[in-house]
This record gives sequence, C-alpha cells and structure tokens, in this order.
Amino acid sequence: MSAITVGNERPEGSGWRYDVRVDARGRRHDFAVTLARSDYDRWSGGRVPPAEVVRAAFRFLLEREPATSILSSFDCSVIRRYFPEVDSELPAML
Repeated sequence: MSAITVGNERPEGSGWRYDVRVDARGRRHDFAVTLARSDYDRWSGGRVPPAEVVRAAFRFLLEREPATSILSSFDCSVIRRYFPEVDSELPAML
C-alpha cells in the first residue's frame, strides 16, 4: 500500500494547488497537482475538504497504475481523459 501525503494548499485560479508525495515500495514520488472548484464540487459536493479529494484522486490513480506512471504535474481534470469512470467512482471513495 502507498502512503499519500497532500500538503501545502494554496489558491490557484478557480481552485487549489497542492504538493503531493507518494511513498510506494520504498521510493518517494513528488507531484504538483491542481484541483479546480468545478471538479471539487462534482466529486465531493462540498462534503469534504479539497485536500481529501486530491488524496482520493491519488488512491483512484494508484489502483490503476504505478506511481511512476502518474504525471509529475497535472490538473485533476486530466484524470477523466485516461479514466472516464473517475466521475462515477471517485465520489464513492470520499
């Protein structure tokens, strides 16, 4: 199992930017991730803090691919380009 650390929240456009660290199989992977308010609302309906949505997005991704395959910098909206089921499955992970 991978440890996911989401930190350093700061405003970015109409959403937030985070530094995310994934410790998997004894290796550390660092990511710069943005989350738009529209995706936050779509996935959480405001039920949890935005950082929890980012953490769930990484859990979702890590269930489908290794940390080494995840882009080092991305907006969470690109997840649906690779995994269209994110909109139906991510809310249940929160």
